[in-house]
Amino acid sequence: MDIKEIKFTRRDALKVTGAGLIASTAVTTGCTSTPEKVAGPLPVNGIMPWSNWSGNQVSYPAERARPRNIEGLVKLLKETDGKIRAVGAGHSFSGLVPTDETLLSMARFRGISYINKATKEVTAGAGTRLAALGDELWENDLGMINMPDINTQALAGAIATSTHGTGQQFGSLSHYVTGLTLVTASGEMMKCSATENKDVFDAARCNIGSLGIITDITMQMRDTYYLKERSEMLPLEEAFQKMEKMRIEKRHFEAYGLPHANHMLIIEFNEVSKEESDSKQGEASSGDAYETFRTLADVIEMMPFLRGAVMSIAPRTVGVEERYGPWNKIFGNVRDMRFNEMEYTVPAEDGLACFREVLNTIKEKDIDIIFPIEYRYVGEDDVWLSQFYKRAGASISVHNFHDKPYLPYFAEMEAIFDRYQGRPHWGKVHSKTEQEFAALYPQWEAFKEVRQRLDPKRRFINEHLEAIFPAKS
Repeated sequence: MDIKEIKFTRRDALKVTGAGLIASTAVTTGCTSTPEKVAGPLPVNGIMPWSNWSGNQVSYPAERARPRNIEGLVKLLKETDGKIRAVGAGHSFSGLVPTDETLLSMARFRGISYINKATKEVTAGAGTRLAALGDELWENDLGMINMPDINTQALAGAIATSTHGTGQQFGSLSHYVTGLTLVTASGEMMKCSATENKDVFDAARCNIGSLGIITDITMQMRDTYYLKERSEMLPLEEAFQKMEKMRIEKRHFEAYGLPHANHMLIIEFNEVSKEESDSKQGEASSGDAYETFRTLADVIEMMPFLRGAVMSIAPRTVGVEERYGPWNKIFGNVRDMRFNEMEYTVPAEDGLACFREVLNTIKEKDIDIIFPIEYRYVGEDDVWLSQFYKRAGASISVHNFHDKPYLPYFAEMEAIFDRYQGRPHWGKVHSKTEQEFAALYPQWEAFKEVRQRLDPKRRFINEHLEAIFPAKS
């Protein structure tokens, strides 16, 4: 095979650093992409398994609940005593969801229920997928202030983990929450906002499913808008020289560092007029990320000594690409390759140094990885357990194929993130325990007090959360 014939598109880099929609029949009703097909876990003793999108989290819930309305949810909580874990799109790589007791889907709580035209606040059901929310907002001439590039997530799940997009002047989705309804373990309904049950509101805007069940969320929106997306592959040092200026000047900015290569993909988003967008609107070629990256992986696996050459030649085939369109269509990207992921957020001022160390470590230690390293800036917020609490951040994500060992690689990266006081994304792989979180989050004890008050019987704690909120801490 001539490695010069391997085509590497900008879409290839993007597709493999996000995700489509979990194929679990328990909780999904459709998807916007066609992810790589994988063999799922088999039933055990007649119990159907649940697994997340990548397959690294599996459980065998004894009961599955899918209430039709708030009354049904309240009844469930009041009439049962066991543990309950809520599930959305199944896109968390950490062990937030698995349970052998009751798995609760909020898929029937979806769609916009209220729009305040004056304030541009919108209330939507907890199970609303971000893509569907974007479409409905567009029909009402409204837009999210920012949006992740993975739009298959459920709204409540995205809020619970402080999911984010990019742009130093923008916070995570949790930052834009102005109100929510929480049902506690006892079945009590609580309206929460900055003026009502404020301590619960501060905790619930990023709650990792440990406080209760959120049924609806009110968020601040804005008038609808159009975006231009521009991407360019640059030599590594040229990219690093431009990144600080770009994060200040561009509405949104992100980068993808290529392991074992001397190139980086730079992507910027800026707002444009409807007229400019309409005149240039069109879809960029999607390519086939799975075939491209599997081809690269296969070549390298057969001839490891070619890794550097392959990863250096392939990026040179990428030119400048531009896309125009409505905000919700430009933010969202198709994801068709399954993987596992770790993401940490370090202080924004340390971001480039940490990013360099990640890329240098991969090369110096000859780590067998070809997935791009994702780099984004996010503004600070006041959400107690947000990765961005009182600290603007640079978020760095590392990945590996779903069927490849990932823990040794992630451990190497986690050690780097720790040196920069990184905070892990709650929905991504990490090894942190309560003691470490207490040092990273100034409001840790305040959150624990709210959690204990709302859930004294620990109904919303599973095995993963036991390490984060031990019973006797």
